[in-house]
Amino acid sequence: MRAILRILGFLLVFTLLLGPTTAAASNDKKLIKIGSDVTVEAGEKIRSVWTIGGQITVNGTVEQSAVAIGGSVVLTKTAVVKGNVASLGGVIVMSRDAEVGGELTEINSSNIYETLAAAVSSEWEGWSWIFAVISLSIFLVILVLALLIAALLPKPVRVVSEAIRENTFKVILCGILGLVLIAPLALLLTISVVGIALIPLEVIVVVCSVLLGFIAVGRVVGAKALQIFKRPNPGIVRETFWGLIILWLIGWIPYIGWMVKAVAIVIGLGAALVSRFGTHQGWKCTPPLAVAGNAGGPGFLPCPPVPVSPTQIPPTPPESPGGGTETESTPN
Repeated sequence: MRAILRILGFLLVFTLLLGPTTAAASNDKKLIKIGSDVTVEAGEKIRSVWTIGGQITVNGTVEQSAVAIGGSVVLTKTAVVKGNVASLGGVIVMSRDAEVGGELTEINSSNIYETLAAAVSSEWEGWSWIFAVISLSIFLVILVLALLIAALLPKPVRVVSEAIRENTFKVILCGILGLVLIAPLALLLTISVVGIALIPLEVIVVVCSVLLGFIAVGRVVGAKALQIFKRPNPGIVRETFWGLIILWLIGWIPYIGWMVKAVAIVIGLGAALVSRFGTHQGWKCTPPLAVAGNAGGPGFLPCPPVPVSPTQIPPTPPESPGGGTETESTPN
């Protein structure tokens, strides 16, 4: 048995060593390179050529396509490409005498906006599914992260959700003010050297605020939906799950979806700021006796005293010289 395994291992190594040589000797091959340049020599004929992080130079003939990801494609005067030529992150340099039977596709930083706009239009049918997959992937990451936060840190999510329900107007104002102040605050931080080091901290705070607030908004939406369907005691994780699903589905509605998501982000940001990341409940109060006994717990404030008019306060009887209170005696 060991002898057979040794023979099979020797044959495998021998095949791997001779594989590149055999492919190089073939006139009909496919070239795939990662991190290096590829050159198709004059008179050479290959099936297709692909590179990642390298440049393609074609002097010979390519039967199908030439694609460079993170690099450029150079077609000399003797180059013949019967398929498509694409460069993602580079440029296509083509000689006047070069022959290309397919389409030329060049995507880089100078035309990325036009490419994205065309990808979601009818001119690039077949590309829109890529953005759907990207959107779904991002949503799944946010969903998993939201469920973990709701399960491990339920109290901050619950406090932010209560802020949304009980102080909606204040939350919206704080959310709008927070969005407006993000750019000026970053501009002020760039003035000093110490401020530049604090810009990443600002970005982290904003991202965490938006994420926590969006999770809380999803929890509120999910709670309302489950309440409509009469699901008692669903739990915070279940409410968050269905709320985020509903928000994601609404986001696909044309012309309305993005506005709903923008409003959810504003409300969530405002609620996170008002509640200080779910650690403050300033809108709640407890009676003074409860505060004295610590019944309300941290974050609760005593209720303001009820004003009493002077006419409602009974007069205090004067004290007697002996230390007691004097009382009026009525004549017999």
